[in-house]
Amino acid sequence: MSEDKQDTLYDAQTVREQAAEVLSAWGMGPENVALTAEAMLDCDLRGIGTHGISLLALYEKWREGGNFNLGADDRVLGDGPGYASIDAQGGLGFPVSVRAVDLACEKARAVGVAAVTVNNSRHFGAAGYYARRGAEQGMIVLVASSTKVVCVVPPGGAESVLGTNPLAYGVPRQGTQPIVFDMATSTAAGNKIRLFQLTGEPVPEGWVVDGEGAPVTNPEVAAEIVYGNRPGGLTPLGSTPQMGAFKGYGLALLGHFLGGTLAGGAFTGARGDAAPKGDNIGHFFLALDPEKFRGLTDFHTDLDIVDDSLRGTSPVDPDRPVLLPGDVEKALSDRRLVEGVPLSSELVAHLRRIAEAAGAEFVLTPVTQSKESA
Repeated sequence: MSEDKQDTLYDAQTVREQAAEVLSAWGMGPENVALTAEAMLDCDLRGIGTHGISLLALYEKWREGGNFNLGADDRVLGDGPGYASIDAQGGLGFPVSVRAVDLACEKARAVGVAAVTVNNSRHFGAAGYYARRGAEQGMIVLVASSTKVVCVVPPGGAESVLGTNPLAYGVPRQGTQPIVFDMATSTAAGNKIRLFQLTGEPVPEGWVVDGEGAPVTNPEVAAEIVYGNRPGGLTPLGSTPQMGAFKGYGLALLGHFLGGTLAGGAFTGARGDAAPKGDNIGHFFLALDPEKFRGLTDFHTDLDIVDDSLRGTSPVDPDRPVLLPGDVEKALSDRRLVEGVPLSSELVAHLRRIAEAAGAEFVLTPVTQSKESA
């Protein structure tokens, strides 16, 4: 997004409270509200505005559609020493995913490796949130998910048949932050198109193509392609075959094989009346306990060697040293906790309307002005 766009900074705790106020007014239970609002705030703190409080606008539309079970209670379908499967009962994916990754870590601590799947779920926010949560418990964690929206074209295809199917991993560190990597398997996350549509800024070339494979930068047209019925879609990670789109395509399929096929979630391209509740999105959480494989001292010693080697790489620009996944987001989170979370005037106005319509209190509290881009 544009670097010269002025946003207002809002107190971080009031961002969480605002999400909680609306979710509570919509009928979500207290525990699930707390887990969901915390995950949303975490995304806004780390610069992932597409998966933060802005999601309330999307969820309001789903709720108005009459097929949004905020009162769902997830149910364990299968359970063993190294696995479990959970039915989210059509509920929002945040709370069930927190419980799923925590359960995977608990089981892995006992037996070394454990996987937990979730089906009949809905949107779960950022996959990296759960990867980091597991890594903070000392586990190596892999997260995969299917998605609701059919919006990604396969290489050479003229129409969308895939989702953005995110993948994430978290690696624990001793005495410092985990290494956390989170990516959509498309060139960009679909919700970013909504933000460009909101601000009117052009979509970067290569993110979206039309039915003839030509790049689309007009945000309104891009939104019609990604979320409407126009041919085309988001490109797989890599954008073009020449730039490695087949790799993104393969990763997107892996995301579905784990988060969809194994979990029992619907295939994005075949979704429709087959989903018994909501969207039948599937999630996958794998946890590995390093201590069971080689001992923590050796594990962390080798991680330190990797860390030192990467950070010690001679940079092209001395002012921009080599970083590890998660560094930028952690620094941003630390700063925003103190200075505030930047939100656009358009988004804040929309959130105010949502709160009023829900009968929820509007509690967002501005701090100051910023030129920081959300």
